[in-house]
Amino acid sequence: MSNHSPTASTIVFVSDRDGAPDLFAMAPDGRGVTNLTRSPDWEADHPSLSPDGRHIAYCDRRHGKGEIYLINADGTQPQRLTDNDAPDLRPHWSPDGQTVIFTTDRADNIEIYAMDRDGANQRNLTNHPAVEIESAFAPDGRHIAFTSDRDGRGQIYLMDAEGNQQRKLHDSPAGDTDPAFSPNGRHIAFVSNRDGTNQLYIMDRDGTQPRRLTDLPQGVGGISWSPEGHALALEANCQGRQQIYRLNLDDGALIQLSDNTANDFAPTWGPVPSA
Repeated sequence: MSNHSPTASTIVFVSDRDGAPDLFAMAPDGRGVTNLTRSPDWEADHPSLSPDGRHIAYCDRRHGKGEIYLINADGTQPQRLTDNDAPDLRPHWSPDGQTVIFTTDRADNIEIYAMDRDGANQRNLTNHPAVEIESAFAPDGRHIAFTSDRDGRGQIYLMDAEGNQQRKLHDSPAGDTDPAFSPNGRHIAFVSNRDGTNQLYIMDRDGTQPRRLTDLPQGVGGISWSPEGHALALEANCQGRQQIYRLNLDDGALIQLSDNTANDFAPTWGPVPSA
């Protein structure tokens, strides 16, 4: 058993249990599930909780394509941050809560962009003809991990916060995606199909020592670290539909958190705002 003192936290995820995909929240043990958005629109594609737990950045398709929105953690006061002809997807916060990075193909190529938290100062960070997607800040805010297929298959790359010094972290024989830094910055969790199906892996920050953490027949996706770094939330199809699970790193236990006839996916795990 771990001896850490847990921080009050919540898991926000997407579910279509009420018809259209909405944003939901629940406790880390799966209790207290609440529909945050209750909207006929499509809210999906990896919501991201702000570092202080007060806001959620997410992709909303109410305009027929993905745009990045910001809402309060209770689902109120949606604010549109992007507005262009291309879909904007997969937002992720900087550790100081002042920047949101996201994926877009507005320049006729899928790239990683950054913007201020109010949507201002949108800029292309990757500037590469390959497909770049699924980005995440390091806890120190100085680096960003992202997925690129510039070598013919998805691999994990690293760049500084301004898009400079882009380099591949390792060379995998298969596709590696969805990088996520541990809260202490020492490790990167990611999804890889190097053993046939998409499974959860972890490696050191420099790309060395990759090791597999899951072995599920239908694979996993949508990973997010707990605030203390002792567990990860993930989506997995173990019963014919996507559901949310928690993987405890201290004992390897995989615990199912959601269980319904709909699909639950794209978890983001973050703190509960202090009073």
